[in-house]
Amino acid sequence: MATTLVSSKLTIPLNTPDLIERKQLFDLLQNQTFKKVTVLRAPAGYGKTTVLSSWFKYKKATVAWLSLDAADNDPIRFWTYAVHAVAKAYQCPINQVLAPLLHTQDLATLEFFIDSFLEELQALAKPIQIVLEDYHVIDNPVIHQLVTQFIECLPLEIHVYLTTRTTLALPIAKWRVKQWLQEFDADHLRFTFQETKQFFSCKQVAPLNQQFLQHVLDKTEGWVAGLLLTRLANEQQVDLFDHIAQPFISEFLWQEIIQNLPTSTQKFLIKTSLLHELEPAICDQLTKQSNSLELLESLEAKGLFIIRLQTKKPVFRYHHLFAEALQVELNKKYSVQQVQSIVQEVSHAIYYQGNYLAAIELALKYEQYNQATLWITEHLVQLYASGQTTTFMRWLHQLRSAHYTVSYEMLVIGFLTSITTMDTKIATSLMEELEMRQHVEQWMAQEEHATMAYIYESAKAYAIVASGGNLQLVEEIMRNLLANGPAPSRWDNVPIPYNIFEYKISRTSIGSKGKLQLFEEGEAVNKLFRETSLQTANVTAFSYAVAAESLYERSFIEAAQKELEIAIELGHQHQDPGLYIPMYLLKAKIYAHQQQSNTARIMLSQVLEDVSEKHWQTPLQVMQAYCFIVDGDSQNAEMLLMATKTKQPFWQLVYARLLLLKDTPKDALSVIIQVKTKAQHDNQVATIIEATVLEVICQHRLGNTAVALDILHKVLQLAAKYYYVRTLADEKELLPLLEQYFQLESLAAKWNPYPDNYLNYLQSCTTNEVRHEVLTPREKEVFDLLANGVTNREIADMLNLSTGTIRVYLSTIYQKLGVKSRSQAILLAKK
Repeated sequence: MATTLVSSKLTIPLNTPDLIERKQLFDLLQNQTFKKVTVLRAPAGYGKTTVLSSWFKYKKATVAWLSLDAADNDPIRFWTYAVHAVAKAYQCPINQVLAPLLHTQDLATLEFFIDSFLEELQALAKPIQIVLEDYHVIDNPVIHQLVTQFIECLPLEIHVYLTTRTTLALPIAKWRVKQWLQEFDADHLRFTFQETKQFFSCKQVAPLNQQFLQHVLDKTEGWVAGLLLTRLANEQQVDLFDHIAQPFISEFLWQEIIQNLPTSTQKFLIKTSLLHELEPAICDQLTKQSNSLELLESLEAKGLFIIRLQTKKPVFRYHHLFAEALQVELNKKYSVQQVQSIVQEVSHAIYYQGNYLAAIELALKYEQYNQATLWITEHLVQLYASGQTTTFMRWLHQLRSAHYTVSYEMLVIGFLTSITTMDTKIATSLMEELEMRQHVEQWMAQEEHATMAYIYESAKAYAIVASGGNLQLVEEIMRNLLANGPAPSRWDNVPIPYNIFEYKISRTSIGSKGKLQLFEEGEAVNKLFRETSLQTANVTAFSYAVAAESLYERSFIEAAQKELEIAIELGHQHQDPGLYIPMYLLKAKIYAHQQQSNTARIMLSQVLEDVSEKHWQTPLQVMQAYCFIVDGDSQNAEMLLMATKTKQPFWQLVYARLLLLKDTPKDALSVIIQVKTKAQHDNQVATIIEATVLEVICQHRLGNTAVALDILHKVLQLAAKYYYVRTLADEKELLPLLEQYFQLESLAAKWNPYPDNYLNYLQSCTTNEVRHEVLTPREKEVFDLLANGVTNREIADMLNLSTGTIRVYLSTIYQKLGVKSRSQAILLAKK
């Protein structure tokens, strides 16, 4: 479900005809465009917005403009607006391409979104200036983290501008050192004497003698808002200078400027000051008059801190200083009851205009909790489905902090959101409140709350599975749910986003991030999913997928194939690529290791024809590259990988395999360590094991056998915990090292306790692999002759090769088999 957008937030403010072109600042901006980011930091009224909007007009640049407000402290809302701003500037559908990734607050998904956003910008290869106006209103650390990721990886054609009143929670010092940053502060933005003279000349203010101008400049210190106030005060013969300091700006604006306007205009300004944007029709509705457009245009002509936006329809907004002054006066001039009445009227007008988020924010700001709760409840499904759960959780926290009795539905959805985003502290708090109210009010037994009770218990079961907890407790919860049955509700068609982009189900939360459980442990729960009314549910489809990956990893190939076929069928029924794409990837991998790579590639090509989302097309193409690598075809593999280049671990690890195929283990190791470090940070067990296995192979290729064996022991300690087998067995080049490891005299001493079952099973799986599979067909011929005692000269003659070529072949064979001499190779062949 799409996020409702306010178009004025994506609109560049319109410059007035008498705007002062600040050439000195323009020259500074022009000279530093090679940097990544420009920050304009100064208090309100220093002209940050005006400088940028006039600079872009002067430069005739392509600009993506986003005016931020406090409601944008939601990563989904923030980046939805940012992408739409870029789409509007480029006049391209980049927002549609990236929209499927903006439905969950999961950090891994959001990081993937940023990488995808950057890849799309890189592909467009067109210069653009991205403006985030008023970034100081953002205090969400996740947004700061993502903005940092975005800026640090920007393509050369992109430049980001941030305006702010305060110091930013971004790595500014680091950017300075790297010379990525251009900074403007209040000293840069102050008007010079010449600019002050030009300003008053354009405004036709007299007298314009040098003494007057210098006096004004000394008093205002070049503060643009102060100069404007001076001009307004001069028109009304007001002594400004005793009040010029910014702390007194609100009082001065009211007493000396606004209060001198007609009473009807004053009332208009006060009532409309609560609006983020001034659309004449809405202003007419609020003020019960029909001349709002004329009034706003006349106020703009007077320069009264009103900004016109560049839209097809006339839309305005008050300068922050002006709006703040008006809102101060609103609370001083009117009684509490009158203010509440005005707020109610304004919030309803905003709501019926379609901007329910702004209406709720206003109602909450003025503690109109009943009204806010009604609107939140009405749009709760839309908020959850669109991924704006951070906004909802902020509202929920505000209501609970005010000791307002929140509905069971809001508490349950808050609990579900918290466990989905792994916020255990909030989840625990909400669960305690729900359990306490259950103890006192028995709400779960009440028919009207049956749906919420069902969702709540299901969420608890989900939390246990995601954390790798006690599956017997999950079974007990599920049996109770099945006994009671679900009640029809508006939540029936709202799916939980189990997998937005991961190429493996085991990397998701429901897959416990690779913490595989033994199939036997979940057998009872799986039966409940598969043999009851839940058998067609979305979560049941994922249970088949999780089982398929787990069974494959334990080398139960046939059983895994049966599970993945059912998962694929259910995935298509649910129209869920997050389910069936990982299963096609697993199916292709099985084909590849059964010497059926061509079959795998054909299947993947067929799937590609039916997949429209780019972020799902990419892993299918990467798996095609993997199949080429298994066949030893580096040329086709490289062509596919270069066409799909991404920062995702799947691409990087397949690329590392390509580098190994091209015999550049040092380069491969660099890529692998990067993936492994990120996986350790994210606690992605499956990826840690896979990356470490490839690290072992790299170290062995580099001649560091002892180091390789040591790392192999460390990865086996983690693999044994979750019974990983195929991740090791599928890497044929690892097999000789595994055999060396199993023969170590100190092996038993390395383990405490010794995992007999796992190591014995792993050894049986790997020794059953055909050792010759690590060798090319020609290397196999050489090895077979060597094993039969044929000399180098005789091998050369039989194969019509030189003895020097045979020596090269033998060197490669020894390296691949993990041996150092002819005798060791012959001994290995006999085994």
